[in-house]
Amino acid sequence: MRHETLVATPHQVAANRLDLVGRLADDLAHEVKNPLHSMTINLELLRRRLASGQEEAALDRIRVLENDVMRLNQVLEPLFQLLRPGASGPECFELDTAVEELLPLIGVLAPLSRVSVDCLPAGSGALIVMHRLSFRHALLNIVDNALTALRPGGGHLLLQGSIAHDEIQLRVRDTGPGIPAAHVLRLGTPGFSTWPDRHGLGLAVARSLLEEAGGRIAFESPPDHDGGAVFLLAWPRATGA
Repeated sequence: MRHETLVATPHQVAANRLDLVGRLADDLAHEVKNPLHSMTINLELLRRRLASGQEEAALDRIRVLENDVMRLNQVLEPLFQLLRPGASGPECFELDTAVEELLPLIGVLAPLSRVSVDCLPAGSGALIVMHRLSFRHALLNIVDNALTALRPGGGHLLLQGSIAHDEIQLRVRDTGPGIPAAHVLRLGTPGFSTWPDRHGLGLAVARSLLEEAGGRIAFESPPDHDGGAVFLLAWPRATGA
């Protein structure tokens, strides 16, 4: 089984985080301009349509504005995820419980990609220490990548927890087309994505959030060579677990 770790050594965590924030901020300077410019124009068009009683035309402008707001959110959300880890500080919680809390949301997203979802718990004693909100962001970013890989044909997504020695592990496996070997070492690099409409920020942010908790992300080839991709999220097992 090929096993590529996508995180830096512990003493590089702070430097990686600062570098990622800097890259995101630089990208924002370019990415935010287009939707803001579009919103300015369409707000003026909306005002004119409403003033002249053109209700249908006004609704068209509203739909364009909604798309612009969504674009802005997609650009800003990765930076927010890094800058707002959670007001209550890290806490100790069970991996299975935290995953179960996200299953309803994943269950809503998956049918949109024609994906079935299964979850295998790690079992009692799978305790990790992390900001709860950071955990949600990290896992949902990885799941979102998997769902993207499964479009448009659909497939299967498996979340499998486990306890291995001094680590708590969660594997996110999809049955998509997989990742070419030439791209593996570039995974998690801001600006790199195997999908034309993505910026490669989801995995980079997830990696940074896990590093802050002393964890790591690794890419693994599916053991049965049936294709797809497996991302391993791992945390140090909480003291006393």
